[in-house]
Amino acid sequence: MEQLFSLGAVTISPGAQAALAARGVGAAPFLARHQRGDWGEVDDRDREENEFAVRHGWAIYAPTSIYTLDAGDELLIITAADRSWTRVLLDSEYEEREIDAREGYALWAATYARGHNPLIAVEEPHVDALTAALPIAVALDAGAGTGRHALKLARRGAAVTAIDQSREMLAVAEQAARAEALPIAFQVASLDEPLPFASGQFDFAICALVLSHVRDLAGAVREFGRVLQPGGHLLLTDFHPDAVGRGARTDFQRPGVTYLLPNLPHTRAGYLAALAAAGFTVRATIDAPFREAPDGFFTETMRGNNGDKPFCLIVLARKDVGEGALDARRQ
Repeated sequence: MEQLFSLGAVTISPGAQAALAARGVGAAPFLARHQRGDWGEVDDRDREENEFAVRHGWAIYAPTSIYTLDAGDELLIITAADRSWTRVLLDSEYEEREIDAREGYALWAATYARGHNPLIAVEEPHVDALTAALPIAVALDAGAGTGRHALKLARRGAAVTAIDQSREMLAVAEQAARAEALPIAFQVASLDEPLPFASGQFDFAICALVLSHVRDLAGAVREFGRVLQPGGHLLLTDFHPDAVGRGARTDFQRPGVTYLLPNLPHTRAGYLAALAAAGFTVRATIDAPFREAPDGFFTETMRGNNGDKPFCLIVLARKDVGEGALDARRQ
């Protein structure tokens, strides 16, 4: 039968190796079943996600098969969503590992920009539309990651400073900037600490898909207010608090493990209150729903269950121009 997808680099865990050897069989027959779409004993949801991943090729779902061996062992075969690797292991060996954001993005950096992230797919059109009409000369990309927004701002001629706590993520962004000869200033800095910039240094700041990892939301927004000029704009985007409240997580896979990053229980009201307290006037608030994700990201079942539910929060705010607006609040 036809092979439906590439396996990439195949690895077999010690436990799976031992279980197969004890039964006098190899992994090849199971890999062949997996590759032709015989998913074994997966449940209905995983079967739908597998078929969806095969149809769309680049889908975010990682095709997964479960085959029951005698004596109750379950053999698990997972192929990465980008088809770069396949892992054969026992179901009992599979891990879900909680890690902090710094470690998580260090591990994720090498593949982050190549991934197909539905949150980014929903967020970026709104960001592009909101920033198109703004006069941006000196910009800060806070939590820049691999530089997707910093690169766009530099292409339109802005002087851009990009910061992130992850050296690994910034290294990817720097490489992209060098490839286009874009003079972006990169600096390692954390939003958990005061920003290393003078007050009023920027006329625009963006913080995209980061603040759900930051414990002191109000403190981070206050720092954005400090480094922005009066009349400057701040654009925040994030995993919508409602989605986080329903159990959505920032995660990524490596062979045999899913890494779970922290998403703190901020609220929509909390974002707006932090902006008001830091001297901002909100100009636009968008609660972008799941249904805005393009085809190829979510199965029909997932769209049906979540289509109109908020997925991404996007807020554009302007720093008040009143005399001493922010400084008065800090005295």
